[in-house]
Amino acid sequence: MVISGQAPVRAIRYSPSSDTARHGVEVMTLRSLRERMGPGEFTAPQCPRFHLIALVTEGHGTHAVDFRSGELHPGTVWWVRPGQVQQWGNVYDYEATIVLLEDGVLGPIARSSLTGSPMRWRCCWHLDENQSGSNLVAPLIAHLSTVFDQSGPGAAPLLRHLANTLLITLLDIAPPDPGPAPTIGSSTVDTFAQAVEDGFTRTRSVSDYARELGYSEKTVTRAVRAATGLTAKQFIDERVILECKRLLSHTERTTGSIADDLGFSDVSNFTKFFAARTGMSPTEFRRSARPPRW
Repeated sequence: MVISGQAPVRAIRYSPSSDTARHGVEVMTLRSLRERMGPGEFTAPQCPRFHLIALVTEGHGTHAVDFRSGELHPGTVWWVRPGQVQQWGNVYDYEATIVLLEDGVLGPIARSSLTGSPMRWRCCWHLDENQSGSNLVAPLIAHLSTVFDQSGPGAAPLLRHLANTLLITLLDIAPPDPGPAPTIGSSTVDTFAQAVEDGFTRTRSVSDYARELGYSEKTVTRAVRAATGLTAKQFIDERVILECKRLLSHTERTTGSIADDLGFSDVSNFTKFFAARTGMSPTEFRRSARPPRW
């Protein structure tokens, strides 16, 4: 794992530490990661360019992903996806098994299941022993670790198969994001969420997305509200606000530059948009941002 980029947030690209890891899968303990990288690795926010999944095995701690902080204890899973920003807590307070997955490892089933908005991704949860599938996670990670430790370069197909099985299992058992459960229009919402992810820097108009997807604006709004409790416009605005917060917190870019990149006509409109949805100006948020609780 090699660090590149500049503080205050560092982009981390996948760089294998062994011939086996060159297949896009690497398994390690948090202890070994601490020993290899040193305490300075964990002080600043990071933006991995790969999937990072951890299963806590002992101790207690915290881990924050995109301004949401989760409590860690044995049986907790946390999952950072490419492009998200993570902030480690005290990594000496707990132990975990960590799986790194390059995005190219994902098969078609896992990849199709990972579409949508990062606002709706569950990043940290505790495994429920009474939930079907939860008892598979620890054995899957243990098997993946054994294959990684004991196999040579020819282990790629098995490693990738196990990695995809782990991802699909986690997606199947992850609790829903807080809010109303989906009832109707889930495929419509998935398609809409992906369109927003691809286009939120271009447009914040519900009608633009509805036209692009071939739906009526009313159909999109009804489906999104049923699935998320938000209007379609609120859903779009939440995604824009998340990106605003990322850029304000983790870069030194001016508000004018951020406003331009996110498609605002001028700084004044950007400031009004941000303040109306967060209760503070971009400058105030940059000065005082703290990760809220899960």
